Amino acid sequence: MMESGATYVRSIQRVGYSTFTVSLPKGWAQRQGVKKGSKVVIRELPDGSLVLSVAEREQELPRKLSADLELSGDEGEVELERGVIALYQAGFDTISVQAPPSSLEALKKIRNRLSGVEVVEEGEGSAVLEVVLNNLELGFNRILDRMVALLQSSIEDLRKYSTENSVRALQKVVERDDEVDKFYFLLVRQASLCFRRPEIFSELGLSSQGEVLPLLYYGKTLERLGDTLTQMAMYALDRKAPIPGDIVALLQKALEKAVLSFNSRSTAAMKELTRMQYEFYASQRPGDLLSNPVLYLAGNFLSLCVDVIEARIEYDAVRAGRQRQLLKAPR
Repeated sequence: MMESGATYVRSIQRVGYSTFTVSLPKGWAQRQGVKKGSKVVIRELPDGSLVLSVAEREQELPRKLSADLELSGDEGEVELERGVIALYQAGFDTISVQAPPSSLEALKKIRNRLSGVEVVEEGEGSAVLEVVLNNLELGFNRILDRMVALLQSSIEDLRKYSTENSVRALQKVVERDDEVDKFYFLLVRQASLCFRRPEIFSELGLSSQGEVLPLLYYGKTLERLGDTLTQMAMYALDRKAPIPGDIVALLQKALEKAVLSFNSRSTAAMKELTRMQYEFYASQRPGDLLSNPVLYLAGNFLSLCVDVIEARIEYDAVRAGRQRQLLKAPR
């Protein structure tokens, strides 16, 4: 008898003119308690493969995951924040926290950094966080588009500082970084859910499991672009340093070309972006780049925008591989 996890090969039988049948392995049926009259669930995944499960067993599977996080007195707010964010990204829906009361005060800050998280219970040294958002309403493209919009707003605020010397504009850039992080954390959470529940790929805008990784790479690059803009704003705030208008225009154009490269697979945008990066570094003396943080961060921003091209190439490779698989699949 074959063990669980084995691969079974069965021939398709035709019954009548339009019905195809396949027999179930006897050993599997016995282990699962399947008998005449039992109901099974057949689910088609985005890659065209089928997953079969016993209906009664599927109803028993938890749709929501819970986790416990216990911190000692030696661990502070930073450890609490890291732990909660890690469990959130892993796809847990309820997080029960045991920690010193002083550390639990950080939960409000943590909640503001995560989408759809509420503190539903709170006591002396304990709290329960629950994710209340509807995962299926937040597809990958929607999250990524929101991250891009936040980056565009930050560049616009840098422009206001450049032209109007608005300190408040710089402060908004720094404050907005938490929003960018929030959507990236959500992106990672959605990826975790896709691996746990592969049947929701298509509902989140994907056509195969392999697309998750290049989309995460793109999202991480957008998050790092947000960090770079925040560092530039913080430096200008601290040193009252100017940010030249031509630098802001360069950032704006680079982001525009990067997004166009990924969303539309524009070859022209990719070439323009690489040309911009080359010309920027060719026009700067190494000493100026190292001594001027604004120029140094602008160069980092351009390099990250070029990384978006790599994310798009990986994404295309995954989709091309899937197309080859579909063409080879028997009809």
